[in-house]
Amino acid sequence: MIAAEKLSLTYEKDNTRVEALADITFNLRKGSSLSVIGPSGCGKSSLLFVIAGLIKPTAGKIAIDGRVPDRTNPDTALILQDYGLFPWKTVYENASLGLRVRGYNKRAQRDIVMPILEKLGLAEFARHFPTQLSGGQKQRVAIARSLALSPKLLLMDEPLSSLDALTRENLQKFILDIWFRHSLTLVLVTHNIEEAVFLGSHILVMSERPGRVIDIIENPLVGTPGFRQSSGYHQLCSRLRGLLGVVN
Repeated sequence: MIAAEKLSLTYEKDNTRVEALADITFNLRKGSSLSVIGPSGCGKSSLLFVIAGLIKPTAGKIAIDGRVPDRTNPDTALILQDYGLFPWKTVYENASLGLRVRGYNKRAQRDIVMPILEKLGLAEFARHFPTQLSGGQKQRVAIARSLALSPKLLLMDEPLSSLDALTRENLQKFILDIWFRHSLTLVLVTHNIEEAVFLGSHILVMSERPGRVIDIIENPLVGTPGFRQSSGYHQLCSRLRGLLGVVN
């Protein structure tokens, strides 16, 4: 689904060059989930924006399902850290926005969006505004808007970082269920070691800026019952701490 080869990215502004990414190479199969983790400022979000086609790399190649990524690709959906909801639009209007932009009529929008809101436990809040929702509910609205577009590739940029621990763990389970149920390819940027292990069938570990690949770890037990309480889960968390230089 994703093939990146010697990907590099340099920002230039006011005669200043900032090297964000250097020689990033990895492949991700369809239906897999990839957690991207590394120190703050190492280029994790930049890598996600390159995959989304929002930023062009300075060097190297990247292909999504065999094609150069483009911001208009209907098969890719991006969920940002701040949810990206319009405060003056209701839950239903936010969730159906992408369909409206693509020219779906009102009946088609409703036929697609309402079942999704029902599944996500948001149907009773369809007429509410974002300010009337909890953080977890806002994130589910953002996910509903993405699912309404039937994407093949779902990109998430630290989507749970602002939530409390209990809500965060519940939404991690929810994202895992979404991944399985919809057979998506998922790329999640996170700074949380436990989250990276819980959600990633593969974990890409990045270095300090410029971001390079330190390691790509396979995590075949992801999604198995009781994984969070297993010794394998805790061992992998410890391994990641070692790679990232985190002091226990």
